[in-house]
Amino acid sequence: MIESFSVRKEILGDTQYETLHFELTLDGKEYQGHFKDDEVNWFQMQPHQEDHNMDLEDVESEVKKRIKEWEEK
Repeated sequence: MIESFSVRKEILGDTQYETLHFELTLDGKEYQGHFKDDEVNWFQMQPHQEDHNMDLEDVESEVKKRIKEWEEK
């Protein structure tokens, strides 16, 4: 289960390219990544490297859902 979730816009380097940076806590462990073009890209450590109650597909679906909710605000 995802306990906390946050997202923010991030500009990549000295470019005009923008991506969404997200952070979440899953079963007490913190993870981060970028979301762009409907793709979730994880930083190290990645949720699939640990044993969680949710499988990676469900975690990524929840990330996408929460980001869409955030964008609609």
